[in-house]
Amino acid sequence: MNKPMTTEDLFNKIQNILKEKGKLPAILDYGLATRSPVPIKTYEFDLVNKLALGGSEGIYLDLWIEYYVNGNKEKRRLGTFKTLHEDNDAMHVMAGLLADFTIEGHAYVSEHLDDFTWEGVDVHALDENGKRYSWGYTCCDMEAALQKKDELLKKYPQVVVRDNTTRKEEMFSQDSSEHKGSSD
Repeated sequence: MNKPMTTEDLFNKIQNILKEKGKLPAILDYGLATRSPVPIKTYEFDLVNKLALGGSEGIYLDLWIEYYVNGNKEKRRLGTFKTLHEDNDAMHVMAGLLADFTIEGHAYVSEHLDDFTWEGVDVHALDENGKRYSWGYTCCDMEAALQKKDELLKKYPQVVVRDNTTRKEEMFSQDSSEHKGSSD
């Protein structure tokens, strides 16, 4: 992706996955994404929900994400599913929809982490064959990332530093104090 996915995009993506898999209940009146989308710049969020009987009719399933920005909890709406049905069976169906949305949402984000990584600078060590280890570090800024790179180069033959905002990577090697080039 060349820009962050929005809350609207994520709701619609998961709703489409559920539709393709035949997991959208026939009792749904609608599924509507937020009308005030915001970009999602981190995969470190919780999917939160409220499944409740409506004030006047039906059952609502409201979905949003919660994450921290500078130590403060932020909430951003994803969207709402609604049915006009109000009986116990309908509540169970809507609870199943909640479970399916959560499962598919988690799977989608896990499979597309890069689409949700738009902040900080990642630092990854590479082995002698140039393969990334399964772990890495995310630093708040380039200065901290370059310090971490220097630490890692004492133990590992190569290190990649990636600016998550620009998507540009630089490779550094123990063999030279210079970087080996950059890519995006």
